[in-house]
Amino acid sequence: MPIPYDQPMSERVVVEVVAIEQLPIGANASRRAVVRWSDGDIGEALRWYDDEILFSEGHLLGKTEAQLRSLHFKRDRGYLQS
Repeated sequence: MPIPYDQPMSERVVVEVVAIEQLPIGANASRRAVVRWSDGDIGEALRWYDDEILFSEGHLLGKTEAQLRSLHFKRDRGYLQS
């Protein structure tokens, strides 16, 4: 029995970065990434303080929500430990 090449994915992944936005003063971060997910939804993927850690399009593409949370945690922990 042949295996199809386009098997459904169990978790959605980032397929496009729509925008990286600056947030207003008083928000719980200074930047956020708005992305298009593999299921077609558009929404926020991450929030961060740009004076502490850096994310770019290449860091987000192809990642699941769990992978993004893990990446954010590792970078935040690294910043706090430095």
